[in-house]
Amino acid sequence: MSTSTTYGRPNLLGPEWDRLRFKQLGWRLLPLRAFLGVTFLYASLQKLANPNYFRAGSPSSFVSQTRALESRSPIAPLLHVALHAPALFALLVALGELAVALGVLAGLWTRLAAVGGMLLSLTFFLTVSWSTTPYFYGSDIVFVFAWSVFAMCGAGGVLCLDAWIASRADAAPTYAPGSVDLVRRHLLVGARSATLLAMFGGVLAGATALLGRAAGGTKHAGGASLTVDPPSSAPTKHHNHRPARAPTNSAPPAVAAPQSGAPPPSGTALAPASAVPVGEGRTFTDPASGRPAWMLRPSPSKVVAFSATCTHAGCTVQFDSAANEFVCPCHGGRFNASTGAVLAGPPPSPLTQIPARIVNGEIRVD
Repeated sequence: MSTSTTYGRPNLLGPEWDRLRFKQLGWRLLPLRAFLGVTFLYASLQKLANPNYFRAGSPSSFVSQTRALESRSPIAPLLHVALHAPALFALLVALGELAVALGVLAGLWTRLAAVGGMLLSLTFFLTVSWSTTPYFYGSDIVFVFAWSVFAMCGAGGVLCLDAWIASRADAAPTYAPGSVDLVRRHLLVGARSATLLAMFGGVLAGATALLGRAAGGTKHAGGASLTVDPPSSAPTKHHNHRPARAPTNSAPPAVAAPQSGAPPPSGTALAPASAVPVGEGRTFTDPASGRPAWMLRPSPSKVVAFSATCTHAGCTVQFDSAANEFVCPCHGGRFNASTGAVLAGPPPSPLTQIPARIVNGEIRVD
């Protein structure tokens, strides 16, 4: 029986098997491998190109999303630690996705890269997708099991540097199979390839970050994201106001005559009405819950406010002024900006509305 070689190793099935090489497991897994690699590459470059991802005041930032997810996640203590150095952890997530993507696409140390992909996807599942009901509506759990295939099988010897490294090592001077010298040569050739790939990844990350900032960041559907600043005095509810205490050495104050007119407006004074131009939206912190929220002004005399927490998985939604919609950056949920109703995607219920109105030229919420 004739023999041939496949990736530097004898193929005892003969040349007939070479003609049927596309039946190898690696070829069958190639579409899934390409999808996972390209998806993680896109996710990484999108983060690096978007300066808002690193800005704590932006609703699409690492800080805002982590704070919104912290109370619902089973790994809340780890998220709390990450919030002590948010810029560092945000960069580690982006670079981790980039390293996994390049490793899998190039087929270099594919099993190790796949394990990294599993860990990242598991982290996303325990945070972003943890509140998704039913669980299979969230994509992160699917990514965990998709990565497990390559953690077990590698690239299958197809279009990968792992196979090239093995062939280079096998072509070296005679080493006993499994010897320390052969293992050392495998590691040496692999380390050189990994260094070159890391240099390429560094250049790609740096160029993406520079281009993204030059272009003003990636264009997320978010509209204006300026936080509404409260008045100089801390906002308080009128029914909590207490009368000033009279000095002890003064005469008792005269009883004031009852004043006619409407009672003082209730609610919390948030900002002047001019802080939210007509047709635009602004973010603010809901004084009742302490969570991020959106306020819109559809007309000069009307404002509407909604919780910015997506009802699907708890991510912070953004405002798309062109479409007059709220958009969830995590799973694509879309809400009507006038009513909060679900328009598309997996959210099971509308955004929570916050009572808001304009009284005497200022915005008040209950």
